[in-house]
Amino acid sequence: MTLLLLEPLQQYPPEDLSPTLVALQATQKILPPPHPVWLICPQVWDQLCSGVIPLWQAACDRWQEMPPNASDLKALALQMTHQLPPLDLGELETVFAACHHFWQQQGGESHLVLTSYLWQETQDLPWSIGSGTVLRYPSLPLCHQAIEKTFAALVRAKNLYLYWQQGWDFCQIKVAILLYPLSSIVASGWWIGTDPTFRAIAGGVALPHQGIPLPPRGIDLTPVQEQQLQQACRGASSHLWVWHRSQTQVWWGQCLPEPQGRTLPLKPLERTLIAEGIAAAPGQAIAPALVVTEPCAPAAVAGRILVTKTIPPHWLPLVNAAVGVICEQGGLTSHGAILARELGRPAVVGVANATQRISSGMTLFLDGQRGAIYQLPSEPLPVVATPSPQTASPPAVKRLPLQIMVNVSQVNALRLLPSLPCDGIGLLRSELMLFAFLDQRHPCHWLEQGEAEQLRDRWVQHLWEFMRAIAPRPLFYRTLDLRPADYRQLLGGHRFEPETDWGLRGVSRYPHCPELFHLELSALAIAHRLETCPLRIVLPFVRSVSEVVYCQKALAEHGLTASAGVQLWVMAEVPAILFLLADLAQLGIAGITIGTNDLTQLLLGIERETALPELNEDHPAVRRAIAQLIREAKAHHLGCSLCGEAPAHYPHWLPWLIDLGIDSISVSPEVVTQVLAQL
Repeated sequence: MTLLLLEPLQQYPPEDLSPTLVALQATQKILPPPHPVWLICPQVWDQLCSGVIPLWQAACDRWQEMPPNASDLKALALQMTHQLPPLDLGELETVFAACHHFWQQQGGESHLVLTSYLWQETQDLPWSIGSGTVLRYPSLPLCHQAIEKTFAALVRAKNLYLYWQQGWDFCQIKVAILLYPLSSIVASGWWIGTDPTFRAIAGGVALPHQGIPLPPRGIDLTPVQEQQLQQACRGASSHLWVWHRSQTQVWWGQCLPEPQGRTLPLKPLERTLIAEGIAAAPGQAIAPALVVTEPCAPAAVAGRILVTKTIPPHWLPLVNAAVGVICEQGGLTSHGAILARELGRPAVVGVANATQRISSGMTLFLDGQRGAIYQLPSEPLPVVATPSPQTASPPAVKRLPLQIMVNVSQVNALRLLPSLPCDGIGLLRSELMLFAFLDQRHPCHWLEQGEAEQLRDRWVQHLWEFMRAIAPRPLFYRTLDLRPADYRQLLGGHRFEPETDWGLRGVSRYPHCPELFHLELSALAIAHRLETCPLRIVLPFVRSVSEVVYCQKALAEHGLTASAGVQLWVMAEVPAILFLLADLAQLGIAGITIGTNDLTQLLLGIERETALPELNEDHPAVRRAIAQLIREAKAHHLGCSLCGEAPAHYPHWLPWLIDLGIDSISVSPEVVTQVLAQL
């Protein structure tokens, strides 16, 4: 067992630190933060990795003859992860007690920030290789778990590939973790001393470890505070800095090794239209292209426009790292389009032969609003990403004829909720949410390896984030609808997923894998106890009454019943539901959620990843099915919601749905204000 060693950053010998940590050490002497800052010493990683170095060396010997594929990297990552010894609490208990004392003194919310720094000799490695974590209301066990997770992330398959690809000597890499507490702060932001316009302001805690910074909004720095920061980082101004601001003070929180410029070119761009497709996610980006046909390390995609044939959900880290997305296949309801919208990445899908027409390194201007892709001159240009502008909230109205909710799956999307006049989360896509914390492993693989509790804890943490962000408004949580094609690509997936993609969809899987279903319900029950958020559990892909009866019994075992304030709903997306609604109403379900994406593809016999513009939700057959579902739901006194983008795309849908008497609709966060404007 390895002992955790922590020291105050200011007391650590500069000669044993990375260049960025030395710069941070110097600036915090000039502009000291109001909280203590600790460093988990590099010696901890030296001890942890000693047992995995032989595995790495043996793998590199094999790769000299044949480069690794995804399976090789995943197998090595799993082997190395299991070889990492557990961490003893060591000095963490004392440090956490000091953090707790700071939170008590400051009052307000408590956060704990952890960021990993990697370097080799005197060269910093990109911060995108490491990880940054902000724990809200942390406990000592949660902090300990987060540190172990941060170290384990260094031997993930994506990072192993990057070490090998870039020629970095894994055996010589140094790692330190910066740790410090925060209480309630007014804002956090990014800064490059040579470019004072490079600032991203956001309420609460916002750190640049997930993609491109947000545009300035809300609160800003005063001229005096800007001057303080400029003077403090003199001599290291080209680094990417993180600042925090309280009501009375501003200070440097972190220093990162690689700045990202955002200055737009002064003269008009010379551009050539090279391709067009479906505008799937708004916003614009200027960056080099990276054509990807096989999964690669997210760090290789960072600052690039991702160009690929299709985007399966397990490519979430790639979409998150990219500044924009171009996809040959897919439509507005494809997984790539959904992820891009939630992560705020401009995207164009359905671009024929994109991977042949675009080559890596080509400088592109991607317009996700118009669905256009332009080639720019070859001279160097700064990487620029502009997410869709945040539309101002419309004036408050006395009463709306229906409720407007949002569809989400990624915690990143929660940044929009405080400014959105929505009535709740109308659909939390759990199977997409899981990709954020599965570490590229099938959930049944976690169970097989005896790591059910670790998986449940991650599940609870994510659920709590969503519940806390939306409470006291309701959250509609759709239980797992594992699509075999998506989950087959994960570690262990080929053993747990059937060859056919339409067999074990939705609730039909639960009796075949009760351990996973009960683990999910356990996570829901814990999160529901932690946060008083009205919970609506929605069963996906229901095809028979017996499936719902099975789920009701399982829910009751975990206390997820009406008496506990939990409602049970079902997805109305399989055409069979048209003939089962009366029977389901007798079982006591509270309502139905009409899923337009799956209902459309099943009624019309199309694939959601294939763009066929003439076959869409506005097809007469789909509209008649929706009308029948709403009328029958009202007849049986069931709640009725509709999830999908159709109300935003077709102006005639809103008045039509209102006339039918629907209770609510749920759309992507970026179109909420558009729908409200139509109302």
